[in-house]
Amino acid sequence: METLVNEQRFAQGLEYAQYLAQMKTNREHFERNYQELRLSPDDEKYFSSINERLGPIKVLALGEDWCPDVQRGLPIMAKIAERAGMDLRVFPRDNNMDIMNQYLKEGKYTSIPVFAFFGQDWKPLGYWIERPAMATKFISETKEKLVEFNLTEEETKLELRKRMAPIWDNLRMETVRELRELLGKAATF
Repeated sequence: METLVNEQRFAQGLEYAQYLAQMKTNREHFERNYQELRLSPDDEKYFSSINERLGPIKVLALGEDWCPDVQRGLPIMAKIAERAGMDLRVFPRDNNMDIMNQYLKEGKYTSIPVFAFFGQDWKPLGYWIERPAMATKFISETKEKLVEFNLTEEETKLELRKRMAPIWDNLRMETVRELRELLGKAATF
């Protein structure tokens, strides 16, 4: 896939601190998720090693501050990038649909966040979309169980959030695991 991302376009993105500073809503969710993530020393070493081998790695993140998956996922990526020395830039999805259209989930959905990784000479290393597979499975199974209660869409969202809260630490670590796996595959080529 030919990418629209190059040095000039990447430079237009916001650093994570800049993204937080311009945020109009939900900043507290981003800050809490960033603070609560505890990367293990092994994870930090792994991501730093991959960055040294393939990088410096540039990470393009697409997201919007109103999206719960972005509120959970982007702080994880920000902490990984910070600890590993990767260059993370955040692009609001709705203002960058040309880039978003290169990373459609299942070829049709504008799901966020998207983390697109680039190595030396802007070589694409891979990308990650929305949430860990384990979370998607949990959401699907929970929605099936909630159908019998005839909840409104808003009530269903609230119930999903309530049921996800106790497993969020596991989902956070699953995100880290999936990102390790993705970059590990890139390192073997």
